[in-house]
Amino acid sequence: MKTQTNTPDLLVLDHKPWLLSLSMLAGLLIFLGVGTTALLQGEVLFGVMFSGIGTLAWGGCFLAFSKRVQLIFDARAGQIVKRKRSFFGYAQDVYPLDALCGAELEETRSDGSSMYRPVLVMTGQPNLPVVSYYTNGSGPRRTTEAVNAWLEARQSPMQLDSQLDSDPQTP
Repeated sequence: MKTQTNTPDLLVLDHKPWLLSLSMLAGLLIFLGVGTTALLQGEVLFGVMFSGIGTLAWGGCFLAFSKRVQLIFDARAGQIVKRKRSFFGYAQDVYPLDALCGAELEETRSDGSSMYRPVLVMTGQPNLPVVSYYTNGSGPRRTTEAVNAWLEARQSPMQLDSQLDSDPQTP
């Protein structure tokens, strides 16, 4: 996820899977191209099957995995908004900002390698996955660091003010 806005009152993180989407479209075009070439050469059954199966598989993956996710941490409104947009529609979930303890990496292991996804640690409710899939890239770590840094920056001035209020030597 990339940071779109980072102020003391607002943190906006955005995930647009451009590379994944373009890869899926490239696979779709390759299968369509091979199938069309086969059709033009007179191999009707192979051409229809190859382009049909390829279009269904790659097109289905493109539709299923090309999801934009946006997280909005709004201190003024006291809420976290998670927006998801795909070809199938739009969804928005709202969570209380006060319930957020921080962000951490959730790990899964497969064939000896680890993959991660960022999750928001909430009090009184289960952890909230930011995205539905795991990856071995640096994105999940950047996301957790951005959320934790924003929370820490928000809490630091409040802690400083409360320490000043409780210090009897302060004029």
